[in-house]
Amino acid sequence: MKTALITGASGYLGSHLAKTLKQAGWKVVGLDVEHTNNEYLDLFYPCNVTDKESLNHLFDKVNIDTVFHLAGRIEVGESVKFPTTFYHNNSSGTNTLLDVMKYWGVNNIVYSSTAGVYETKTDAIKENDKLNPFNNPYAGSKYCAELAIKQSGLNYIIFRYFNLAGADPENEMGECHQPETHLIPRILQNLNNFTIYGNDYDTPDGTCVRDYVHVSDVADAHLLAGEYLAKHNSPQTINLGTGKGYSVQEIVNLVQKITGEKVTYRYEPRRAGDPPYLFADISFASDILKYRPKHDIISIIQTAYNWQNKDDN
Repeated sequence: MKTALITGASGYLGSHLAKTLKQAGWKVVGLDVEHTNNEYLDLFYPCNVTDKESLNHLFDKVNIDTVFHLAGRIEVGESVKFPTTFYHNNSSGTNTLLDVMKYWGVNNIVYSSTAGVYETKTDAIKENDKLNPFNNPYAGSKYCAELAIKQSGLNYIIFRYFNLAGADPENEMGECHQPETHLIPRILQNLNNFTIYGNDYDTPDGTCVRDYVHVSDVADAHLLAGEYLAKHNSPQTINLGTGKGYSVQEIVNLVQKITGEKVTYRYEPRRAGDPPYLFADISFASDILKYRPKHDIISIIQTAYNWQNKDDN
């Protein structure tokens, strides 16, 4: 039985990944500053990845095969206000984790990076396309972590996520950020008062176009990555999306159609740093990992809606 350590195990992706790995036969250890009662964790360890002493204590107790490093700050707007906090959590925290992994001889890491490191373009983004980690401090902090991983000598897969969305199809878990920053849950939580930032972009309807990928598909990709690293000493950087973009206006319209709920919305000026287009070319993920997203945009919105309306949320 292989043992996984998930940093950020209490979070949105972390909770889904714990379920995916456990059902695939892994022993799953979770680490987070926030407590979780996730039934798919064999062990939970309250710890911050910046805390080297606590990390060493955990690695001394548990023989870990692969680290799935999800922990970090993700709020782009907050990163502009508090850049050094993001570099401390996302960059320094990753460096600390890498040091501990190397000390204990744990060689495999799967890292959650972001499509925010890319220069924007109007067609699908490939892994070797131009980067612009100066987009915002969040992107910069994730790119610094990427560089540390690439130069660490460890065996890695770096995933550059596009827009994670949706919820567990069995409705056991879903998206619940505080505050919520992601588009689809924000629409569902603000049906009577939703704001679209910018309707004057150079896109078909004037609103931003993004690639939305189901969180369960991303969790499945992490399982594939863990299996890949166990067999190959071949580091890779891979996009995770669906290969198709939808505008904010299209998502609003689809929410209305799928849920039968009317969305009352207004337009406000653009937010700083929002590019007009951002969607993935996923051919490399398909080639390397045999990654095939199972969920389309309809499933993404429907599962998010089901979770949003679950009685005990």
